[in-house]
Amino acid sequence: MYLAAIGDIHGNLPAFQAVLADIDNTGIQTIVNTGDTVAGHPWPNEVVELLRERNIPSVQGEHDRRVVHFLRKKQTLRRKLPEPEFETLRHAHEMLHSQNLEFLRGLPRQRALHIEAIDICICHGTPTSQAETLDENAPEAKFKRVRELTNARLIICGATHRPFSRIVDGALFVNPGAVGFGPRGANMATYAVVDTEVEPWETYFKELPY
Repeated sequence: MYLAAIGDIHGNLPAFQAVLADIDNTGIQTIVNTGDTVAGHPWPNEVVELLRERNIPSVQGEHDRRVVHFLRKKQTLRRKLPEPEFETLRHAHEMLHSQNLEFLRGLPRQRALHIEAIDICICHGTPTSQAETLDENAPEAKFKRVRELTNARLIICGATHRPFSRIVDGALFVNPGAVGFGPRGANMATYAVVDTEVEPWETYFKELPY
């Protein structure tokens, strides 16, 4: 199986379109999304609608959750967040059409897939928390706890915008990086390709200009 993992689109339509075009050119048909689909760039509706059109399995990210609950949590978010981040959430909430807000509201915090006899877990931060994160330097014990909770052989998470892959207890952990905010500044998008046709499984990271 060849699987493309994307995440942290943050409403960046040009970057999302560039990544999808590149994935399509490779012939990969299985795509998953680790969330934070909106908030950050001015195309939240277009990004959500393209995600829905392509029927890409997705989870709800931390920013998605805050946007969905913005009116109810407005005062708490204002106290908790820096003003620029608060305004980013407010703008995304005000821009999103009701059907797209409901789509984001209905996304699960984690999603289990079974493809070609491989159990896959998709989450934003960790399977139990959108706010908690994993990075490649996290203690092995933390990875083992996640492995025990999911019992999946492929665990795909996002949130940090920093791509990595790591094998722990026979499970491959992958963070695909960010589509909407590249690791080296403006106009670069990152995603991951997982190849399970080889042993051990391999992960490739692609950076694209847009």
